[in-house]
Amino acid sequence: MNHPRQKLVVDDLKLGHWSRRSDSFSLACDGLTFDVAENEFVAIVGPSGCGKTTFLTALAGLTPVASGRLELNGEQIAGAAPDRSLVFQQASLFPWRNVVANIGFGLKAQKRLDERGRARVAELVELVGLAGKEDKYPRELSGGMSQRVNLARALATDPDLLLLDEPFSALDAQTREVMQEELTRIWQSDGAGTGNTAVFVTHDVPEAVFLADRVVVFSAGPAHLVEIVEVDLPRPRNAEIKRTAEFQEINDYILRLVMSQTQPGRRAIDHDSNATVVG
Repeated sequence: MNHPRQKLVVDDLKLGHWSRRSDSFSLACDGLTFDVAENEFVAIVGPSGCGKTTFLTALAGLTPVASGRLELNGEQIAGAAPDRSLVFQQASLFPWRNVVANIGFGLKAQKRLDERGRARVAELVELVGLAGKEDKYPRELSGGMSQRVNLARALATDPDLLLLDEPFSALDAQTREVMQEELTRIWQSDGAGTGNTAVFVTHDVPEAVFLADRVVVFSAGPAHLVEIVEVDLPRPRNAEIKRTAEFQEINDYILRLVMSQTQPGRRAIDHDSNATVVG
């Protein structure tokens, strides 16, 4: 699959946390190296506690880089900035703001909630399927609706990089399926159909395969790169694709990779290359 220019560069990246109690550094990611292309949707999977969320918060500028390169548009990420938006597991909406006010919060903070900004909010209300709910408050919304607001708020500022940290993990199975389809629709529709560059962290392998152009597999912590698997499935995608042999082949392959990291001594697949095309 041919992609445009590199948007994000990760080169020999080390991340971790200092413990005040023990005055020691705990490594979370060790020597990660890969890149993300412009307008590409990349999903990251790996064993629980392997460093996926730490990596995502580093992309957001909330976790400092210990060593290595972490560059967006050729510049080292050194802190939070409006060119990145982070969607959390929980919607984290302001309970005293209605749907429109929550979606427009980032624009208001950036002093961009002018006529053009309000038009952008109205466009996103339609895009995420919340027409008629503009005046509702978070307490009046379902979990799925709240995450639609959360996603629209992240998109409102037109970020260069959209970061998603297991945004559907708190939803019931049926709502989660719906939101996966909605996210693909929204991502493909926004930005004149090109989609934002997105990095999506999940522990759900089928979700990663359904959403992504490529799936990056992290090892058990501290995380290093196990393999990058290209998802050679056509877009637009809907739930029907999950029942195809091609989808199942890619899903099973990635699941074996993840399982090989969670079961010590088991190596399901051994390759010289860290990039594989399946399907």
